[in-house]
Amino acid sequence: MAADNRMTVLEKREAGEGMTLGERPVPTPGEGEVRIAVKSVGIDGGVEGPFYRWEESYHRYEPHLPQVFGHEFAGVVDAVGPGVDGWSGGERVAVEPRISCGRCRNCRDGRSNLCTEETGFSPHGRKAIGIDTEVPGALAEYVNVPARNLYELPEGVTFDEGVFLELLAIGVHGIDVSSFGVGDRVAITGPGSAGLSALIAAREAGASEIVMIGADVDEGTRLPIAREMGATSTRNVADGPLDDPVDVFLEASGHESALRLAESSIRPGGDHVQIGVYHGADRVPVDFNGLVTEEITVHPVNARREVDWRRTLAMAPSVDLSPVVGPAFDMADYEDGFAAEAERAGVKVVLHP
Repeated sequence: MAADNRMTVLEKREAGEGMTLGERPVPTPGEGEVRIAVKSVGIDGGVEGPFYRWEESYHRYEPHLPQVFGHEFAGVVDAVGPGVDGWSGGERVAVEPRISCGRCRNCRDGRSNLCTEETGFSPHGRKAIGIDTEVPGALAEYVNVPARNLYELPEGVTFDEGVFLELLAIGVHGIDVSSFGVGDRVAITGPGSAGLSALIAAREAGASEIVMIGADVDEGTRLPIAREMGATSTRNVADGPLDDPVDVFLEASGHESALRLAESSIRPGGDHVQIGVYHGADRVPVDFNGLVTEEITVHPVNARREVDWRRTLAMAPSVDLSPVVGPAFDMADYEDGFAAEAERAGVKVVLHP
């Protein structure tokens, strides 16, 4: 426990670039909650990164400052609140950041990622730890979370790798909802966390070919990591449509140029899986005539389902995630960590509170 029941946090206190180290009371878990001693927390290039830089899409948070973000994390169960069964303390855990009611139709169907009751301030409109204004995040020594959101880390999986599991579950989700079959050919745009997660999921599911597509900025950084993680080839989005259209195309970049490439690179009757979010854009044009003519099936993917977590946890012990995790920094060196994220150093930059 932190000294004098106080803990160090990294918070956004005011509008403008940066964050500040501060102190807050150590939280006491409420009904159905557990307190996590945070060991590793990721910097998301679509959430904490732009929030730190104070990009325009996050200016709507200004009336709600100060805020503690941090939604990708792993740690140790430190205390258990009333009404919690199955957790006693000391367990190593990863955490699902989406908060769900557990009662609505989608939750009961195992699709708590689409809970219709727990709405929030986050960009996706649903309540999430470390993104919603009412739910403090894990850029702190301790954080409270609903007990139903915990998943015990398999033996041998580190805390830093545990941060990546919720991302890997997105890739598992994307492959699962498509009509992918063993031996199919796959292309992926966006060699970031989501795209590399899709690559791992496709590799583990038995893809015969995986083409990872990036931009100029990825040529000497993330595309080599993609090859290390099992991509059979890599290319630049500027190279244009694939010569040999694929069975399943996973768009994980959220860039319109990647969408255009996908539209022209899927075989007739194939699948388009949309994982990337088009930040800052209300809508992007889609060639529905082309989709209809070629009977391309489109599968939007939003976060993770319960089944995706189960499959990810089963897969994790046999997958080397070290190439996609890091560099790591002490939270006291957060400025270096956010600089590394902005410079696209590694894939998933993590901080250690």
